[in-house]
Amino acid sequence: MNKIFSIYTALIASLSIIAHTGNAQNDAQAITIGTKKISSYELEQTYKKFVQSDSIKKENYKTFLQDFIDYKLAVYAAERLGLDTTKAFVEELNTYRKELTSPYLTDKNVLDKLVQEAYDRMKEEVRIAQIFLPIAKNASPADTMAVYDEIRSLRVRITRGESFEQIAKDYSKDTKSAVKGGDLGYLAVLDNNYTFESAAYNTPKGEVSLPIRTDRGYHLIKVLDKRSFRGKVKLAHILVSQSANMSDTEKIAAKKKIDEAYAFLKKGEPFDGVCRTYSDDVSTKSRGGVLSRWYEAGTLIDEKITDLVFSLKEKGDYTTPIQTSLGWHIFRLVEKKGLLKFEELAPFIRQKISSDPSRGAIAKSNLVKRLIRENNYLEYISVKQEAFDKFYKDRLGNEGYLSKAIFTINSQPFTIKDFYDFVVQQQRQLIKVGGLNDKSVGDWYNTFVEQKNLEYEEANVEVKHPEFKAVLQEYREGILQKNMIDRYVLAPSLDSIAQVRYFQQNAPNYQYTNRLLAKVITADRRETLEQAKSVLQKGPYPMNRRFPEIYFEKDKAEFSADAQKILYELALIMIKNRDYTVEIAGNSDPDEQESVSAERARNIVNSLINKGVSATRVIEKDEGKYKPVSKTDRSKNMRATIKFYSTSMEDVVKRFNALKANSLTAEEKFFKKGENEIVDLAAWTVGEQSFEVKNRHVWMNVEKVEEPRAKTFKEARGQVIRDYQKTLLDNWLGQLKAKYPVSINENEIKRIFE
Repeated sequence: MNKIFSIYTALIASLSIIAHTGNAQNDAQAITIGTKKISSYELEQTYKKFVQSDSIKKENYKTFLQDFIDYKLAVYAAERLGLDTTKAFVEELNTYRKELTSPYLTDKNVLDKLVQEAYDRMKEEVRIAQIFLPIAKNASPADTMAVYDEIRSLRVRITRGESFEQIAKDYSKDTKSAVKGGDLGYLAVLDNNYTFESAAYNTPKGEVSLPIRTDRGYHLIKVLDKRSFRGKVKLAHILVSQSANMSDTEKIAAKKKIDEAYAFLKKGEPFDGVCRTYSDDVSTKSRGGVLSRWYEAGTLIDEKITDLVFSLKEKGDYTTPIQTSLGWHIFRLVEKKGLLKFEELAPFIRQKISSDPSRGAIAKSNLVKRLIRENNYLEYISVKQEAFDKFYKDRLGNEGYLSKAIFTINSQPFTIKDFYDFVVQQQRQLIKVGGLNDKSVGDWYNTFVEQKNLEYEEANVEVKHPEFKAVLQEYREGILQKNMIDRYVLAPSLDSIAQVRYFQQNAPNYQYTNRLLAKVITADRRETLEQAKSVLQKGPYPMNRRFPEIYFEKDKAEFSADAQKILYELALIMIKNRDYTVEIAGNSDPDEQESVSAERARNIVNSLINKGVSATRVIEKDEGKYKPVSKTDRSKNMRATIKFYSTSMEDVVKRFNALKANSLTAEEKFFKKGENEIVDLAAWTVGEQSFEVKNRHVWMNVEKVEEPRAKTFKEARGQVIRDYQKTLLDNWLGQLKAKYPVSINENEIKRIFE
């Protein structure tokens, strides 16, 4: 909105670290606001941060200095009002503090090693098979040992020569992989439990790992293959759906359809156009079949597709038709890339590791070990043993032994009672989520020690890390400044009566120049222009977007499973494309009841509304028995048809430009003199006109021509609010400067900026 917001945003974004070290330079004061002194060091370091980040240019230092003073003035005024002591402020700052402390509560060395290890693993693709036996996380020692003995015996049988694949089929409880002899395909790094992934990468090709335990159970892993990373691909596809329950006739028709699509591609037809005509994937066909994600070798449906797709060399190359569980596909290579550099991937890897419990536990464990050393952790063995001995005994809560310190952190005591209370609290939380497990007293104690060391570190992070204190101070000031702007600028600017008064006082600032309201269409060919004119005469505009019809049983209006899937896709399209309107037309066979076609349309409309589509965007039609499509297959008449329209001309323009870029442009709005070269060349009179400009065929329909006039308040409201906010801000800052005088040490300012 204005300059004070820009400096607030930049200060928070840059997280400028102003470490107040005790050198002589820090003693010099550059600015004084009321009774608050701002050091030359703080001003200079902030200025350098802005210059280094290209937020400002050196020659604009005067603007920066004024913005800095205004920012600090607002913060000082907030402090004088006590806004930094309110409950809302403290809660907001604590929220930021918790987020900012997160990097300090991780063992950086361990995290860096895990990041490097993950990157190194990405250079290799590992194909594995597994035998899996499940076991609950809170299983008893006896149950755990029984499952362990079972999987160990299976491994012994394999080492003695029995087939891993057959044992996987007979004993593995992973139903998806068991039928394939345990084959899981190629592993994706960072997508699995760390112990599981490590076993896969550390086991030689052809060998079987020792039994490994994850939070799901026990696994045996056999490494089937290892190869260098093949890169990632971005794909587009044409899909002709085919399901197992289709008739032979329908399967033959599906194969014929994909072959027709492939034949058109071989003739040189654009992939995008063929996709829009033939693909059954409603979620991608409008964008030429482009799939939203990047695929690695291990993330494609099967190895047959992987080999075919990765054999594509150039962008635009496409495969022969290939069949999957979804139907028939033709894949086109959109883009291909190898493994990114470590510096580019490291932030993504670090984020994935931080959110992975199996890896996070490693970093946390090492951090706690370091904190125990750094924070003078001292454990009292005899008290600990007493706490263990009396853990399961009944107690009133006033027993003397409860006050004994079980350990200290930098001389801060933590008692047996603290330990017991912690366990009770944790158990209550676990009961709420149905996750109570039977931990041993030793496990509870280790968790207690870990948490108290982490809590102590978090509470004292400012003491150990001065740069954190500086960053938190920036957030503190940013929140205060924002609260003051909300109170003295934003909130008053929303007063509609004050807005009208400001508008009336400054009416000369809100004027229209010469302008006309027109629809302007240009095309590279006259034929294209004429076709576009017929489509764009009046909105909503028809879209050339095919969508499956929804079929019903005789005399029924209830949705089948396939219909539910189609309706879900339809709702997604409508939610994603806010300019779309959809027409639902109910149809029936002549042998059906009269009312069933209307009921079919009504049920679809209700389904869309319930999924969040506005009723104003749905057109409901009852076509009854008047549009049958088949006299032989009567079931095809028992349907509802779906047509798309759009209120945006841009959607129509995209359709025309899909096959040839810039073949069509279209706009409908008020144009000002000098804004559009084509409009300036036209006759400024109401009515239609056609002409040619620079090899473009132009059609214009001018609805209104306006002479210069004053804007109404409604027309000018957006600009009025922005101007009014600036006036409020300037007036408020002026009042603050009068109340809290600002003085500048000119010598220091000259030294810093010149």
